[in-house]
Formats: sequence, C-alpha cells, structure tokens
Amino acid sequence: MPENDWMDRIERGDVPHAILFAGPQEGDRLRLARRAAARYLLHTDRVEALEGCPFYMEPDDYQVKAVRDALSAVNAEAYERGRHCILFADAHRMSEAAQDVLLKTLEEPPVDTMILLTGAESGLRPTILSRCMVLREATEPWETIADRLVKNGADRDRATLAAKLSDGVYGRAEAFLSEESLAFRREALACIRRFAAKSRPYAALAELCTDTVTEENEDGTVKKTKKVSPAAVDAFLEILLSVLLDVLRQKNGVRDVRNTDCTEIETIFNSTFTTKQIQGMIQVAVDAREMLFYKANPAMTVDWILAKLP
Repeated sequence: MPENDWMDRIERGDVPHAILFAGPQEGDRLRLARRAAARYLLHTDRVEALEGCPFYMEPDDYQVKAVRDALSAVNAEAYERGRHCILFADAHRMSEAAQDVLLKTLEEPPVDTMILLTGAESGLRPTILSRCMVLREATEPWETIADRLVKNGADRDRATLAAKLSDGVYGRAEAFLSEESLAFRREALACIRRFAAKSRPYAALAELCTDTVTEENEDGTVKKTKKVSPAAVDAFLEILLSVLLDVLRQKNGVRDVRNTDCTEIETIFNSTFTTKQIQGMIQVAVDAREMLFYKANPAMTVDWILAKLP
C-alpha cells in the first residue's frame, strides 16, 4: 500500500466512515490502522501520540456488552467535540452477536467518527464488509493502477473501469480485463438492466449462474450436470451491489462512480426508483451474499433475489 497517498486522504477525511485494514496477521495492518488514527485525529504519523488521547479508543474486550458500551460511548461523545476514532484490532475474533452490535453502528455512524478495523476478511460478515472500505496490504490508488494497465497495453476506458473496481489490487484489476471476466460482466449488466426496467430475467440469470460440472458415478462412468454455482451467484451480486451503491451515491449528489461502463443503467435506476427503494435493493443484495456465506442453496438464493427485488 502506498501509505502516504491513503494517509493523506484519511487525514483530510476524504474516505468512508469505516475502514478495514486487511492482510496476514504477521503483516503491518495494525501499525497502518494506528497510523491512520493518528493522522485522522492528531495530524501526525507518530502513533505514540495516541496514548492518552481522549478522542481515541482501542477496545480489547469483544464481549457483546463491552462492544456495545464502547460504541455507545463513541456515539455519545461524537456530539461534544469534532473527530473521534475507535479501532477494533483483529475484529474477525468477534462473535456473531458482537458483529451484529458493530453492524448497527456502521449502518448509522456517528458524526465525525472514524471506525477502523483490522483482521481477516473471511472472519467478518459480508454485511460488515459491504459497509467498509477495505485496504489490503500492497493496495494502490485506482489512478496508479489505471496508468499501469494502460502502460501494459490496456485500453484507457477499460483500464479505468478495472482500476476502480479493483479495490486497489493490481492483480485483481488485471484479472478483470480477461475475456471471461468481461463476458460475465456483460451478461450480468444485461440482467441488471432488466431489473432497472422492473422486469424479471429468470432464464438469463439462471443461465448466467449455472456451470456444467463433471461428476463420476459409482460405476466409474462420467456424467455432466448443470448446477447453480455459488461463486457465480456471488460474482453477480458483487456487480449488482456495486451498481446500486453508485446509484445511491448519485442520489446523494456524488458524481464520481465506480461502474463507468453502465451509466445508462444507473440513470434508469435513478429515474425509476426512490432512494428508499434503492436502499432496499442494496439490502437484498447484501443479505443474499450473507446467505451464501452461510452456505445457503445457491439456486434457492437466486429465486429469493428475484422474489425480493421490486
């Protein structure tokens, strides 16, 4: 991660209210999170300045009551003074109940408050991840990634899109430019366009999320069957959620969007649905990803999505 770029943005407050510093336990994620807190609160890189700072909290008790009390204190103090910051190190250690408490604050964050997490993404609920900006070790600003992709031969428009969707990971942006990934995205956006027009793409979405699987029978013969793939359903939901979040940003007056290849679709959503309806669709997508996280049947999850979206 080019630390100074991100730290400058954090110091300015030019980032979302919640950030997850992800990476291996033996990495620098805790050091980076504390440095971010020092920048945000005290405009310094000296993390030792946080010692005794009355506007900084770093709880080490993840019992449900302790998490609730810590967040309640931050909520109460946020109205008495400007910036506050709370850091949950190794947040993936929280129980599901404690994560529920954290989620409520992430959904309605206190003013001028930065909520920092460190930990492994695999241990955090999708609903929490969806409300955090995730900074992984070795991440870069999207502009830097786009320039590298163009330098390596990518078209500028595609490079910009891939970089914005990469979450700061160059390898992810590069993978996005594969023909397989682009083809999946085109079909996913075609389904999403039909959602925007209040249509139900039953067959198209089922086809998009179905893979042909080769299996061996008990007698040794091989058969091929079609199954709905949880990975494909999750990939579709990731695209849908990203588009809907863009629409919500636009409704809130933010012009910079991630999905630069589907502005027409986002315009249709904006003109067809209210802010409350868009928020409801976002919740459906988040809930569906959480269902998959807990091993829900992917075919039933697709049916549930189609039934729930307006």
